Amino acid sequence: MQLECHIDEGDGMPSANIRSLRDRRRAELISEIQNTAHQLFAERGFAAVTTEDIAAAAGISISTYFRYAPTKEDLLVAPVRQTVAEIVASYRAQPSDASATETLMRLLIETAWDKANQNLQYWREAIRTAPHLLGESALISENDNHRLIELVATHMDVDAVTDIRPSLLVHTGLATAQFILRRWLSTDTKTSPPLHIQLEQALRITLAGFD
Repeated sequence: MQLECHIDEGDGMPSANIRSLRDRRRAELISEIQNTAHQLFAERGFAAVTTEDIAAAAGISISTYFRYAPTKEDLLVAPVRQTVAEIVASYRAQPSDASATETLMRLLIETAWDKANQNLQYWREAIRTAPHLLGESALISENDNHRLIELVATHMDVDAVTDIRPSLLVHTGLATAQFILRRWLSTDTKTSPPLHIQLEQALRITLAGFD
């Protein structure tokens, strides 16, 4: 049976409510497709799973699948990019006089702790079958990267165009997070330190001296 994402807008329903309902159902469908894909990737390996396999397992048509998941790669990388986008949004909300370095470090560590305590088993096993997708460029969109650099520059009270430190801080922080994430994925979580502990230890080393 094919499950499609159709919304009955209803008579007299305010347009804002319609958009909210549509956005919520869209988010739910994307999450369902991602979770289904992660389970299949974990069981069979990324390369062995086709888009048709994912659509069939999720109970949707292939056309619906492509509306929400342009590529298989997106299904693994999108959750990471969304997480980084949330970090950028959180950074924007921090006091302007807070340390740029400590703020970035704290948000990265808190996010690592939060995500590691969620049920990521399928995603973890899935991404281990395609580790090449975790390049630094995959962690953050170009727009979010530019936005984060500008936010860091504001906290440092410098011009990101003429001062290298904001860009270098963002690049170093994300590169460190990428390295630790790869390390965490390749080790036994029962015997190795938690993800957020490993990340904090590494960031204390790599980001020392920026402020």
